[in-house]
Amino acid sequence: MVGTQPGQYPQAAKEAFGAAIHAAKAIKDNVNATQIQVDNAVETLGSAEVIFKAAVIKVVSADLNKNGSLDIGDLAIGAYHYGKYSTNADWATAKIADMNGDNRIDIIDMAYIASKIFE
Repeated sequence: MVGTQPGQYPQAAKEAFGAAIHAAKAIKDNVNATQIQVDNAVETLGSAEVIFKAAVIKVVSADLNKNGSLDIGDLAIGAYHYGKYSTNADWATAKIADMNGDNRIDIIDMAYIASKIFE
Protein backbone atom coordinates (compact mmCIF):
# COMPACT_ATOMS: atom_id res chain seq x y z
CA MET A 1 0.00 0.00 0.00
CA VAL A 2 1.25 3.47 -0.85
CA GLY A 3 1.41 5.93 2.01
CA THR A 4 3.56 7.60 4.59
CA GLN A 5 2.99 5.33 7.56
CA PRO A 6 5.11 2.41 8.76
CA GLY A 7 4.50 -0.67 6.63
CA GLN A 8 3.52 1.39 3.59
CA TYR A 9 5.57 2.29 0.51
CA PRO A 10 6.45 5.67 -1.01
CA GLN A 11 4.68 6.43 -4.30
CA ALA A 12 8.03 6.69 -6.12
CA ALA A 13 8.96 3.16 -5.03
CA LYS A 14 5.68 1.78 -6.35
CA GLU A 15 6.13 3.57 -9.66
CA ALA A 16 9.71 2.33 -10.10
CA PHE A 17 8.70 -1.25 -9.34
CA GLY A 18 5.74 -0.94 -11.69
CA ALA A 19 8.03 0.26 -14.47
CA ALA A 20 10.30 -2.75 -13.93
CA ILE A 21 7.31 -5.10 -14.06
CA HIS A 22 6.09 -3.43 -17.25
CA ALA A 23 9.53 -3.79 -18.87
CA ALA A 24 9.70 -7.48 -17.91
CA LYS A 25 6.23 -8.09 -19.34
CA ALA A 26 7.30 -6.45 -22.60
CA ILE A 27 10.17 -8.95 -22.90
CA LYS A 28 7.85 -11.83 -21.98
CA ASP A 29 5.37 -10.79 -24.67
CA ASN A 30 8.08 -10.35 -27.32
CA VAL A 31 8.17 -13.58 -29.35
CA ASN A 32 11.54 -12.46 -30.77
CA ALA A 33 13.17 -11.90 -27.37
CA THR A 34 16.53 -13.58 -26.99
CA GLN A 35 17.57 -15.65 -23.99
CA ILE A 36 19.97 -12.86 -23.01
CA GLN A 37 17.08 -10.36 -23.00
CA VAL A 38 14.97 -12.72 -20.89
CA ASP A 39 17.83 -13.31 -18.45
CA ASN A 40 18.48 -9.57 -18.17
CA ALA A 41 14.78 -8.88 -17.61
CA VAL A 42 14.63 -11.50 -14.85
CA GLU A 43 17.72 -10.03 -13.18
CA THR A 44 16.45 -6.46 -13.49
CA LEU A 45 13.05 -7.41 -12.09
CA GLY A 46 14.67 -9.25 -9.18
CA SER A 47 16.79 -6.21 -8.36
CA ALA A 48 13.74 -3.94 -8.59
CA GLU A 49 11.90 -6.20 -6.15
CA VAL A 50 14.75 -5.99 -3.64
CA ILE A 51 14.84 -2.20 -3.94
CA PHE A 52 11.05 -1.99 -3.59
CA LYS A 53 10.98 -4.16 -0.46
CA ALA A 54 13.78 -2.08 1.08
CA ALA A 55 11.73 1.08 0.52
CA VAL A 56 9.03 0.09 3.01
CA ILE A 57 8.58 2.74 5.66
CA LYS A 58 9.91 1.31 8.88
CA VAL A 59 8.61 1.75 12.40
CA VAL A 60 10.71 4.36 14.13
CA SER A 61 10.94 5.40 17.72
CA ALA A 62 9.28 8.67 18.63
CA ASP A 63 11.51 8.88 21.73
CA LEU A 64 13.47 11.75 20.22
CA ASN A 65 15.15 12.83 23.44
CA LYS A 66 16.14 9.22 24.24
CA ASN A 67 14.95 9.39 27.84
CA GLY A 68 13.20 6.02 27.65
CA SER A 69 9.66 7.36 27.54
CA LEU A 70 7.45 9.17 25.08
CA ASP A 71 6.51 12.58 26.39
CA ILE A 72 5.99 16.24 25.60
CA GLY A 73 9.76 16.66 25.31
CA ASP A 74 9.72 14.48 22.21
CA LEU A 75 6.92 16.55 20.72
CA ALA A 76 8.87 19.73 21.52
CA ILE A 77 11.88 18.43 19.60
CA GLY A 78 9.64 17.67 16.63
CA ALA A 79 8.06 21.12 16.86
CA TYR A 80 11.50 22.75 16.95
CA HIS A 81 12.38 21.12 13.64
CA TYR A 82 8.90 21.53 12.09
CA GLY A 83 9.01 22.81 8.51
CA LYS A 84 12.55 21.69 7.81
CA TYR A 85 13.60 19.73 4.73
CA SER A 86 16.58 17.59 3.87
CA THR A 87 17.98 20.61 2.05
CA ASN A 88 18.28 22.61 5.27
CA ALA A 89 21.80 23.09 6.60
CA ASP A 90 20.94 21.46 9.94
CA TRP A 91 19.19 18.40 8.46
CA ALA A 92 21.70 16.04 10.10
CA THR A 93 20.22 17.13 13.44
CA ALA A 94 16.63 17.74 12.32
CA LYS A 95 16.12 14.39 10.62
CA ILE A 96 15.62 12.72 14.00
CA ALA A 97 12.05 14.07 13.81
CA ASP A 98 11.40 12.73 10.29
CA MET A 99 9.25 9.84 11.43
CA ASN A 100 8.20 8.64 7.97
CA GLY A 101 11.46 9.19 6.10
CA ASP A 102 10.05 11.62 3.53
CA ASN A 103 12.90 14.12 4.06
CA ARG A 104 10.77 16.79 5.69
CA ILE A 105 9.34 17.52 9.12
CA ASP A 106 5.63 18.13 8.72
CA ILE A 107 2.26 17.58 10.36
CA ILE A 108 2.42 13.85 9.64
CA ASP A 109 5.57 13.55 11.73
CA MET A 110 4.09 15.65 14.52
CA ALA A 111 0.88 13.59 14.55
CA TYR A 112 2.91 10.37 14.72
CA ILE A 113 4.92 11.62 17.70
CA ALA A 114 1.76 12.86 19.47
CA SER A 115 -0.05 9.58 18.86
CA LYS A 116 2.80 7.60 20.39
CA ILE A 117 2.68 9.69 23.57
CA PHE A 118 -0.89 8.54 24.21
CA GLU A 119 -0.31 4.83 23.53
